[in-house]
Amino acid sequence: MAGESASTPQESTARIITDAQGVEWEVYDEGDSSMGLALDWDHLPQTVDPGLIFSSRLDRRRLWPCPPDWRARSDQQLLELMGRARSLL
Repeated sequence: MAGESASTPQESTARIITDAQGVEWEVYDEGDSSMGLALDWDHLPQTVDPGLIFSSRLDRRRLWPCPPDWRARSDQQLLELMGRARSLL
């Protein structure tokens, strides 16, 4: 896949989930974000009490606070959390 060689450190901890409409969302802990990723954002990432970020081609959302066990949750559970997240756009 194109662009894999330019991955950022946070990508290794991110998860990809797909919603009911077929939209892919990248999910990651904002506290794990790299400076390169932050430079692409319209806002600065939270470094204290970071949120869980849901990012797609349609929207970027933050759920605060980031659940400490989010990586262990199922895709369906993450989609439910995303429903409570606030849009950053």
